[in-house]
Amino acid sequence: MNLKVVLPPVIIVVLGMGALSGVQNTGFREHIESTLTESAQGALSAAGLDGVDVEFTGRDADVTAPTDVEAVAAADVVGGVEGVRASAAYGPAGLVSAEAGAAEAAAPEAEDDETASEDTATDVEEEATASPEPTATPSDGETKDAADDEEKDEPKREPTREEREKAQEDLVEIPNITFVTDSARLTKDGRKVVREAAEVLAEHPEVEVRVEGHTDSVGTEAHNQRLSERRAEAVVDELVEQGVDRDRLTWKGFGESTPLVVPRTFADLEKNRRVEFDVTN
Repeated sequence: MNLKVVLPPVIIVVLGMGALSGVQNTGFREHIESTLTESAQGALSAAGLDGVDVEFTGRDADVTAPTDVEAVAAADVVGGVEGVRASAAYGPAGLVSAEAGAAEAAAPEAEDDETASEDTATDVEEEATASPEPTATPSDGETKDAADDEEKDEPKREPTREEREKAQEDLVEIPNITFVTDSARLTKDGRKVVREAAEVLAEHPEVEVRVEGHTDSVGTEAHNQRLSERRAEAVVDELVEQGVDRDRLTWKGFGESTPLVVPRTFADLEKNRRVEFDVTN
């Protein structure tokens, strides 16, 4: 049998079947996302939550609302829709936890408590005015303690050039952080890598870092820009969960604007999807 004659038709058939399978899978996924979006919007409307944006990636939903409280409430509603696997809440500042939403909802009560405290303080001040007492003069020991406290409030030490360079080298060595496709949700491996980054930052407590998100060029520029910002912010949130001081961290998304390589293959696209750490102080 002449293989040169037989192999080309076989290869064409195999490639055709693979392409057909890909088209079917893509169409099926889009159908699921469209159906779930319609169901979620209906549930939100029934719950009186207007002005909420829902975006599905497969069966996972990103819910964006004007306030953190509405975002958490809307995510709960969408999460209860049949067929939805998970729902994440996004407010004006990004990803919102249930605790943050509850804290915002409780803010008016906290203001009432502050008002009550102010009233109590006013009563105490009036009593003190009515019955003045001698003012104690601080002793030399108390003055020394106050001076010690001022020394403790001095700015933290800036890292040396060598420390900055070593921290940057260690951060560059960290593997790429991965996310669920077209989402800001970290994969299991992605969370492990963020944990490695937190350990590096713990070894270099003086440095401050900017987390930079980058995407590939698939999709619109606007979508990729927003996705890169959400991914960078998600990494910052995870680092804080791992014990890194938020004051040491900033983040920025670059979308598809700064690729590592010119995208010609799927491997090139994968290289351009990345999160980088840049020492800033």
